[in-house]
Amino acid sequence: MSESPNGLLPNAFEQWFCDRMLNISTLLSHLGIKPNTITLISLGFGFLAGVFVSMNWFGLAVTSFILMGLFDIFDGQVAKYTNQTSSFGAILDSTVDRFNEAFIMTGLGIYFYRSGESVWSLWLAIALTGSFIVSYVKARADGLGVSCKTGLLQRAERLVLLSLGLVFQGLILKSVIVMLAVLANVTVVQRLLYVKKLIDQDPKSVAGAEKIEI
Repeated sequence: MSESPNGLLPNAFEQWFCDRMLNISTLLSHLGIKPNTITLISLGFGFLAGVFVSMNWFGLAVTSFILMGLFDIFDGQVAKYTNQTSSFGAILDSTVDRFNEAFIMTGLGIYFYRSGESVWSLWLAIALTGSFIVSYVKARADGLGVSCKTGLLQRAERLVLLSLGLVFQGLILKSVIVMLAVLANVTVVQRLLYVKKLIDQDPKSVAGAEKIEI
């Protein structure tokens, strides 16, 4: 879900949707499927979605993409329901999230390149870079002890936009790509300014934090 109320999607809607998934998550829990296994299943569907879209098999790509997103919800719900939350599980989940975004956008980049519309591959590269840096800024801020849960285009919004683009294709898909490229990088700036504001207000809060570059 979005990390704060200022994302494009209302938190109430996201919470409503996740609540609808609880019965399936409960079933997976009773079947004894581990949260990390569910995370890896999400990775598999993300990889398939990227392959399918690169081959212009958009129907299969959309199906795999939706399953990827659902299993990304299931892993967290199962972890909470079975009290199997862990630091490694959180890191694995975040890592798989980045891979899945890369799979989809790389697949789309290959699709446009093969279609003779390589300019859209460039737009996708800009969108993917922005998406990754959005997450990086939050992780880096967290490492300094600063909570950074702000920005227009958080992960839930990116997934919803991508799903709409994959379903409708054509001009809508291209419009989605431009939105991702622009708004993801706007979100990077939003987060940087937000973190700077918090640090300027309370510099002592990060005085003892590790400040090495990574």
